[in-house]
Amino acid sequence: MKPVPLAIVIVTIALGSGAGGYLLGTRKSAGDPPLSQNGIVAHTAGNSPETVKRAGLQAVVPRDLRARLDGEKNPLLRFKLALQNLDAWVAKDPKDALSWLASQQPSDRRDDIIRRALNQYSETDAKGAADWALKNLSGADLNNSLIAIADNWAQASGREAAAWFLGLPVTIERDGAVENIFFSWASNEPAAALEYIAANPSIGDLASTLRRAALAGWAKSDPEGAVTASLALSKTNNDPGQFANTLANWATMNLEGSSQWLLANVQPGTERTAAAGELGTIFASQSPDAGVAWLEKLNAGAERDAAASSLAAGWSTSAPAAAATWAASQTAMTFSPEAISEIAHNFLMKDPAAFQAWRTALPDGPLKTQVSQVGKVAEDK
Repeated sequence: MKPVPLAIVIVTIALGSGAGGYLLGTRKSAGDPPLSQNGIVAHTAGNSPETVKRAGLQAVVPRDLRARLDGEKNPLLRFKLALQNLDAWVAKDPKDALSWLASQQPSDRRDDIIRRALNQYSETDAKGAADWALKNLSGADLNNSLIAIADNWAQASGREAAAWFLGLPVTIERDGAVENIFFSWASNEPAAALEYIAANPSIGDLASTLRRAALAGWAKSDPEGAVTASLALSKTNNDPGQFANTLANWATMNLEGSSQWLLANVQPGTERTAAAGELGTIFASQSPDAGVAWLEKLNAGAERDAAASSLAAGWSTSAPAAAATWAASQTAMTFSPEAISEIAHNFLMKDPAAFQAWRTALPDGPLKTQVSQVGKVAEDK
């Protein structure tokens, strides 16, 4: 893959920095509030196994199938019959299949089948599938369906998908789908995706989010090219979080390689400090002990403190006692108030007695003061 010119405004997935906010286009459960834009979706190019499996399916006559379904009074047998013919039915007349499904008694099973049918529909007519979803779904169901449709469409034509979705009224669901388009599009064509954003000022405030999405997608296929370009753009745009986010996407796949690249290629400064903080979170989830060793390679001061804070806070979610004990032993580093609060809270929730013993044993100072405040708040509740 040819590197994208650094002058291009580079895109990073719309993820917040900090507590592992490097994942895009998060699918939501039905009980969740409508939509989230934080989270990376796994994308695969080309025909899916489902598409290949459908090859050679015998055609279904929708009218005859409808009559058989309407004649079956047992709801379990009726859905079994629909499922047996679903792929061929959607291939023949997707709107008819979806209309029948939507008319059935609402249930999680029915909703899953609708998403499956929509995903298949979008492989041949993404616009038609998106139109149907917008007219018939809402909330988490709409969010999840648009994300899947946007992914399929972007693999076929990122430019067409972006233009159509960006022409819709602004909603959280639409924006989540657009993020996914740029993530998927840039996984294969980063230059085209980034140039599109740079050439369309009407994107407005969403541009930064879409740059992050595209850079994250690019990092999945060409991580060194993506982080190199992101570093230059972050400096140009004074957005160190963008670079940190791009590097974090690489780190989810190759923590050792990405952390070594950071130390070898980025000079001390805001970009390196922001990235160190993100990597600290990933070390916490993958190998806290390796993270502790890696801290020794960082520059003392803000850079190491940022990484240590993220490492300790993330570590405390799975092993709060170990994280708290380690943090209390680090007299040469300053942990952020947010990290201390998270460590204390997680430890207190996991083992109140052990937390109290740890708090009591802490020497007087800022750490003990803040930890005590967390404990007092809990006691007052």
